[in-house]
Amino acid sequence: MSTNEESMQKKVIGMGIIIALLLGVITFLLVNRNSQSNIISQQTTELDEAETLKVDLQTQYEEVMNALDEQKGENEELNAVIENQKSDLETRKSDISKLISSGKASKRELNQARLDIDNFQTQLGRYLAELDVVKEQNQILTKEKMQLSEEKKVLQTNIESERINSENLSSEKAVLVGLKENLEEKNAMLNKKVNYGSAVRVTDVVGMGLKTRKSGKTVQKSYAKNTEKIQICFNTTENDLATLGNEEFLIRVINPIGETMSVEELGSGVFTSTKSKEQIRYTQKTEIAYEANQENVCINWEPNTSFSPGIYQLEIYNKGFLSGTGSFQLK
Repeated sequence: MSTNEESMQKKVIGMGIIIALLLGVITFLLVNRNSQSNIISQQTTELDEAETLKVDLQTQYEEVMNALDEQKGENEELNAVIENQKSDLETRKSDISKLISSGKASKRELNQARLDIDNFQTQLGRYLAELDVVKEQNQILTKEKMQLSEEKKVLQTNIESERINSENLSSEKAVLVGLKENLEEKNAMLNKKVNYGSAVRVTDVVGMGLKTRKSGKTVQKSYAKNTEKIQICFNTTENDLATLGNEEFLIRVINPIGETMSVEELGSGVFTSTKSKEQIRYTQKTEIAYEANQENVCINWEPNTSFSPGIYQLEIYNKGFLSGTGSFQLK
């Protein structure tokens, strides 16, 4: 073989190798390009799906939120439950949005996101069921509240009625008490007049000093130093208003210095003046069988003490009224 032929053959072989290498490179580039196209196509599809999921998520979210807002009313408890439900959904929407917008979600994760979006309607159904329970409970509570309110009104009406009745009774009682007091006052005045009219008047009220001699004879004394006891006498008068029977007379002996002579052991005591209502001490009392006629009554007072010289005042009382007065003097 000539040198030219060998040279030509080497060139042909070299060209073949180059062509083979070029074909390999071209084939690799074509395969790689096809692979990149598939990746780009897949990424484009996933991006499209992500955008679709975003739209679906927003649509479902708004529908559920609107549905929950429609359930709101004047009941604060129900509104609070709805706000809690909306807050839960907002949190779930935020989580799904972050997953979709990350750009790193896998096909499985996107499928899960779509499933979660589809579950919004299911969750809405559960929420509405919960709201129905709350509404029913609120209706029961509202009914009970209304019933209690009506019972309260009835009770308040009864209390007000009782209060008015009580005030009326108090007013009537006050009137009756006033009438009773007025009647009692009139009766007291009438009784006072009757008692005053029926009191037995006395006249000729006199007193004298007495002393008993050794012989047993009692004689009158004018000097205080010789007087052992005093005698008080008076005459009763006729009084047709007085009741026949026993009449009590209280005798008051007032010494020269203005003191009522009294010794409780000898029958002295205190009585209430019918006219002035004041307490008055008396010296002695006596009781007679009154027959509506004149009768002379005498009592002796022996206090076992010495008498002072001067003028002694005498007062006779019957039924609490002053019936007569008199005086005497011891020198």
